[in-house]
Amino acid sequence: MSGAAFAVNPAAEAVLRRVGREGGPLLLIDDVLADPDAAREVAVAAPFGPPLSAWYPGVNAPVPDAYRQALLPALRASLARAFGTPADAQLAIMSFFALSTRRAEELAPRQRIPHYDQPDPNMLALVHYLAPDQGGGTGFFRHDATGFETISPARRDAYRAAVDAELAANGDALTGFAGPDTPGFTLTGAVEARYNRLIVYPACALHCALFDGARLSPDPRTGRLTANSFIRAV
Repeated sequence: MSGAAFAVNPAAEAVLRRVGREGGPLLLIDDVLADPDAAREVAVAAPFGPPLSAWYPGVNAPVPDAYRQALLPALRASLARAFGTPADAQLAIMSFFALSTRRAEELAPRQRIPHYDQPDPNMLALVHYLAPDQGGGTGFFRHDATGFETISPARRDAYRAAVDAELAANGDALTGFAGPDTPGFTLTGAVEARYNRLIVYPACALHCALFDGARLSPDPRTGRLTANSFIRAV
């Protein structure tokens, strides 16, 4: 059942965008699954629980291996073109369903600013929007004080020091979700949360979920459901 639910649409086309001054690659694939409704039903039956990361503002659930097994072969050529991932590289991938459930007032100041997933230029992040008729999406940002749009190991300490100082001085003034009006950051690009759209970007990119128009609910039938993945050549 789950294998058929994650069959890839052979007609789906990948589009490459460039974001910000650094020209970071952003890959968009619309209608990526042949039957996204079937994939949603798998998520509805999944056991959601505490998030894999304490910083994630919601709950997570495991994704069947069939999702990864269907996605990786279909993505290889696009990853090679967009990110220079060797076409014959062995790829490690981890995935999970995600539901954003926490309100802005429940978040710590650090959760109210854009973030990066890993300071690894060879790791890619994937967000697959699996909720119909949801607002919001994903935004990409520049940190004004440093000018950084991506955080590499060489930039990490300087970025952390700058952000720590900003949060110490003004963290209490951050009252909403991260977004276009977050002090100290400039929005450089945004993607709409379209049903069955998959986006891929470097995991070191500064980004955040955009919640304007999103419905936050623990019910995967009605909430902001995504399948999130990380891919790295090993």
